[in-house]
Amino acid sequence: MPEYCTRCGVANKKTAEFCVSCGENLTIEREKKADKKDESAQTSEKTLYRSRTNKMITGLAAGLAKYFDMEVDLMRILWVIAFFVSGSTIAIVYLIMAAVIPLEPE
Repeated sequence: MPEYCTRCGVANKKTAEFCVSCGENLTIEREKKADKKDESAQTSEKTLYRSRTNKMITGLAAGLAKYFDMEVDLMRILWVIAFFVSGSTIAIVYLIMAAVIPLEPE
């Protein structure tokens, strides 16, 4: 299966370093494609779990903080603020999330 140049669209051999038509460096394009594949693989592995080790009640806030890449204390403060702003509605949401989101694997 040929590899197509991103600059001119001409088919080239898979092992070619440069495009036969325009001279574009094909190895750089291969590296860019490989980097994009690595990035997409890393982002797709992100899974939401409740924390087993860093928990106060159910580990939900710590799990959410890890998932969103933020400080655990900030996440806990946001939950407390949300509780006072929404009344007991956020407590029901918290309990449902704690029941649905699994614990992180050991």
